[in-house]
Amino acid sequence: MPSSDGIFEFKGVCGAILGCLCGYFSQGVRMILKDKGVFDINRIPSVIPVRNNLIEEIVNKIRLSEVYRLFISGVTGNGKTSSVKRALEILGNEIIPVYINCSETNSYTSISKHILEIVRDKPFSEKGKNRDELADELKRMLLTKRTKKLVFVFDEVDKLIEKKDNHVDIFSPLLNYGKVSFILISNDPNIFGKMQGMLRSRMQLEVKMLSAYQPGDILEILKQKAEEGMIEGSYDIETLATISKFSSDIWGDIRVAIKLLEKTAVITEMLGKDKISEEIIKEAIKDLQMSEIDKVFPTLPRHLRWVVVALCLESRKNNGFAVTYPNAYETYGLLAQKERFGKVGDRQYRAYLDDLEMLRLFDFQWKPAVNRRGRVRIAIPKFDFESFLVGISAE
Repeated sequence: MPSSDGIFEFKGVCGAILGCLCGYFSQGVRMILKDKGVFDINRIPSVIPVRNNLIEEIVNKIRLSEVYRLFISGVTGNGKTSSVKRALEILGNEIIPVYINCSETNSYTSISKHILEIVRDKPFSEKGKNRDELADELKRMLLTKRTKKLVFVFDEVDKLIEKKDNHVDIFSPLLNYGKVSFILISNDPNIFGKMQGMLRSRMQLEVKMLSAYQPGDILEILKQKAEEGMIEGSYDIETLATISKFSSDIWGDIRVAIKLLEKTAVITEMLGKDKISEEIIKEAIKDLQMSEIDKVFPTLPRHLRWVVVALCLESRKNNGFAVTYPNAYETYGLLAQKERFGKVGDRQYRAYLDDLEMLRLFDFQWKPAVNRRGRVRIAIPKFDFESFLVGISAE
């Protein structure tokens, strides 16, 4: 068990960075990145390897169906959102797309305002309007005759459904008036168990479960990124295959694989090299695995840091995931018992979990409980928690 004394003071892992700087000043920088924008995870390429069939299917079904309703789920970073966004781009002026990220916009008022502004293409003031008045505005908007199809995308829809009343109030008018297509996206395949029963049956959603990217899938995507964003000759297929295999085995998240390729290229440039090597990949992996947690962890409130440690310890017990309550909460209580006021209460603990999700340090999902009825919420670290625990234990 880690001790509290000194646990939160980290030594900088600076060997690779120092080496990079030495290479930079002694040899100069040889540019191998020709377009850094290619590596922006928010950039949607015109062709998305592996998911093209899915994109074409979404486009065709929206075009040919009067109303199309789809639920896409699967692990994080497997192309759900990018595929949907690309499909909307292809449809272009045929539709009026309304994209809502429910992790950022999930109150009745904010969603209503967003929908009204996008569809009407002008600002809307919600001040002074109650729910009934907003509902009337939505109804008038939905009943307005138009030639373009309305397509609503609710990304991370679990953040809305978990609010119970909000999701009923939002979805009901969209189902009751006009002809509206939906695409709902979530990492949690079981989220509809929390949706109001009658609403769930009326949705009549087509369900697609996307599998995690395999090494070959990631390789295809990285080949595209390298061809578009890097100088020819600065990499080879073996290099990309190494990054793909490691990314698939550890994360399965294409966003991390792309970030690793970019980081490897940057280090190669700073060392004054003109081609990526296996040694540089290893340095980039080491930096990437710990960089996010290293940056964020020391800045967290003291008790939230104990929660991170507790989740990592429980993940070690369960081979990669932690049962957030009661297991990790009890472990956190043991870690925090020497604090002046002891552990925080349930409500604050759950707020801490929300903070960690917003910081993207952990993925949260629901799974059936073992040896009892119901489901439990689990936390899956998005970093190498074993290396993290070794690091803080050594301090």
